[in-house]
Amino acid sequence: MVRALREAGASVTVLSSETVWFDGATDDSHIWDSLGQSIDIPTPSHSNLLSSAVMASRFQTPFYARWIGRAVDAAAALHSLTPFDLVYSRSVPSVAHMAGFWCARKFGLPWIANFNDPWIFNFFLERGQNMGYAAPAGTDTAYPKLSRLETRAQHFWLRRTLQQADLITYPCKGLHDFHTSLANLDHAAEIIPHIGYRPEGPSRDPNGEFRLVHAGTLGASEVTGRSPKALLFGLKAFIKSVPDAATRAKLVFVGPEDNDTQALVCELGLLKNVQFVGKVNYEVSLDHIFSASACLLIEANMDQGIFFPSKLADYIACGKPILSLSPRNGTVADLASRGELIRVDHDPGAVSNAITTLYSEFKIGTLGSRNPSAQLQTELQAHSVAKKFLTAYQSLASKPRTRQ
Repeated sequence: MVRALREAGASVTVLSSETVWFDGATDDSHIWDSLGQSIDIPTPSHSNLLSSAVMASRFQTPFYARWIGRAVDAAAALHSLTPFDLVYSRSVPSVAHMAGFWCARKFGLPWIANFNDPWIFNFFLERGQNMGYAAPAGTDTAYPKLSRLETRAQHFWLRRTLQQADLITYPCKGLHDFHTSLANLDHAAEIIPHIGYRPEGPSRDPNGEFRLVHAGTLGASEVTGRSPKALLFGLKAFIKSVPDAATRAKLVFVGPEDNDTQALVCELGLLKNVQFVGKVNYEVSLDHIFSASACLLIEANMDQGIFFPSKLADYIACGKPILSLSPRNGTVADLASRGELIRVDHDPGAVSNAITTLYSEFKIGTLGSRNPSAQLQTELQAHSVAKKFLTAYQSLASKPRTRQ
């Protein structure tokens, strides 16, 4: 979004703390070279209980209060030199919205808060059973149960954000509905989708290979534990039923490797048909997507799909046919009902049938008929998303601030 806004003529300054929330891992893709001014606000490394207590009281949160103080001070210094017009916060983490609230309040500016995912995944995991989702083993270790104080503080800030932000944005309606239910609070929101990118030039030729590409995290490494089992069993059944598929079909996993997935590939005898690329930067992942015959999406096996995965935006922007293992209701199901992709349950038989259909069309040269529509591809392009965001901001600019 930052790049898209800059290309649309906006001046954007980013305050973040990558070293704290992303383990110091950064993406070295050249696509981010034009992001402009980005300032890392590190969290104080030394423990100071008195300072923490004072800042927690000042900013009304037990979470990263000293970091919020540093972020607000840095923003104030920048604002005094070149005044900002808007405060825009993005999560996760949710503390970004806490800093956004205090900056907007201090400067008297409109505030847009964007939710790309659930407020915190602890809340998603706790409410997952209501949506037919059972958290995978080990998830409770990665996201331990919150204390009563932490739960109350997170609910307080979720509701405060929904009430005080001048506009809430989500990439899809499912996340809007989820947070409405979670906070028990109706709120107006704008749906502004993820931006999808595609490499320049023509699509890569897979040299006659039927190449299925999955980009992203799977298995135990992913918070919702998205399982590739149905996909792999379906691939095995497809290869067994289609004589020439064993030599022409290739499934490519692009992303962090998962031991359970690799073990299952070996167990099913699919080593010749499955390739693990490993973790790569964003631009390299786009190259793999662009070389695909079709792209694969795997969502958590639940009754209601609330997400619009960012990789789905890239699949669409690259104009690739998409096969998705997704809930029967939700964002992806809605796209499937419009003919933008193929959706199946987490059922090996359904997966095998879908892959067989794609392969048959691949062989006779009609697979392009499965591509997402030109209209949908345009909606996810950077200039379209930036225009929608700036239009939403302009409608706020003239309104008086009523923030408490």
